[in-house]
Amino acid sequence: MPVNAAPTHLLSAAQLDRKLPGLREAAADIRNAKPAGGWIRAVRRALGMSTGALGRRLELAQQSIVQLEENEKNESITLASLRRVAAALDAELVYAIVPRKNLRDSIAARAREVAAERVAPVAHSMKLESQGLSDKELRERIEELAREIERRPRDLWR
Repeated sequence: MPVNAAPTHLLSAAQLDRKLPGLREAAADIRNAKPAGGWIRAVRRALGMSTGALGRRLELAQQSIVQLEENEKNESITLASLRRVAAALDAELVYAIVPRKNLRDSIAARAREVAAERVAPVAHSMKLESQGLSDKELRERIEELAREIERRPRDLWR
């Protein structure tokens, strides 16, 4: 890989980071709009559809629909079940994992953490031998190593 070329994971992180503001806004809107009884129940009722009618559309017993609604409410429903119910309600299932902070920032922070862990024993040993680094030199070594680690994803998450 050329010296200036960014590894694939860093390019992917930058690409996702550009989308995060819109995703975070959408996630907040969805989180704030979530009906107390769950989306299945809210959409079904808004359509004027009974649990029995939804059950017939899904070829499930009415009690199974009640259980699906309960499972959604207590967050134990599967994505496959949600997808099937959404289709039966002529709706779209929207699913996303939205990072709380930018991925590049997470990668950089983790790289600094790993670098500090790697440098600490060497710095301690050098200090015992009266060859210790100044605080500034130590920070510089950690940052230098962190930049290298950022480019090697398998070293980040061991």
